Amino acid sequence: MGASLNDVAKLAGVSPRTVSNVVNDFVHVRESTRARVLAAIEELGYRPNISARRLRQGRTRILGFAVPELSQPYFAELSELVELAAQERGYTVIATQTGGVRENELRVLRDLGSHIVDGLIFSPMSMKKEELYEQPPSVPTVLIGEQISSSKYTSVAIDNVSATADITRHLLDRGHRRVAALGAYHSDAYRSSRLRLAGYRQALDQAGLPSDPELVLYTDRFGRRAGLECVTQAWNDGIRFDALVCFTDLLAFGAIRALADLGVRTPEQVAIASIDDVQEAEYSVPSLTTIAPDKQGIAASAVDAVLALLDDDTRAPADIAIDYRLVVRESSGR
Repeated sequence: MGASLNDVAKLAGVSPRTVSNVVNDFVHVRESTRARVLAAIEELGYRPNISARRLRQGRTRILGFAVPELSQPYFAELSELVELAAQERGYTVIATQTGGVRENELRVLRDLGSHIVDGLIFSPMSMKKEELYEQPPSVPTVLIGEQISSSKYTSVAIDNVSATADITRHLLDRGHRRVAALGAYHSDAYRSSRLRLAGYRQALDQAGLPSDPELVLYTDRFGRRAGLECVTQAWNDGIRFDALVCFTDLLAFGAIRALADLGVRTPEQVAIASIDDVQEAEYSVPSLTTIAPDKQGIAASAVDAVLALLDDDTRAPADIAIDYRLVVRESSGR
């Protein structure tokens, strides 16, 4: 059986109330006393009873962070930034992944807050917009990566339409005219994919170019393997393009590998640009031209938005637009 608060108090020679004050980081505790209590906590391996604390205080000071895959570099980098932002505000973070599976996303939205977290930062992938509207979250919830107007949820995201239009224009401005798009999703559920496809088509339309259905490459996965397989299949089917807009960096890495295996040089024969600016983008060969979202801004804004909802649950939902920039590297031809 684990050590109790009373055990810590006895070892430190203080009252249980003083131990509670130290655990809850109250400022009005003498530093020598705080050090003694912390030493006793470490020696005994004491862990606070979070459920009991929540009953007493109404908060655990823990936030949930739910994304499709924590192994994806973009979400891994964002998870670290969310945790840092939360720590600066006196909170910790529990991260979980849904696999992009609708049932898992529904379960997170419905159940996670009822157990341990005060608020949730959530990146849905498969839930339909109507399901998000209809499913009441168990705790204050902020969406990331999606902009869903007229929703009960506050969302934090870049403008996916404008971002994809910008990278498409970047390739068009370099003289490319057979520009393909990689990352269209077969279902309407994945909104980011749909918005990025709209941005791609918008740029073509503004340039007076038709949107050739043959040049829209579909995949229901967004990793390196999906990019490799999709581009290999398209090229073997005789589909030719001189530039490629990828909806994620991981798709782009797979596309670069596929073209290399096919004997097609990037960027000399096919230029490539994408979205996410994961750390690997700077070090790939060739290095990757990509849209860099302000990930630190996404993390800080999402944490602040959740905490604002905790303080005022009548606050109206808002779409918080985050800045991004185009980072030009070798893959589009410097």
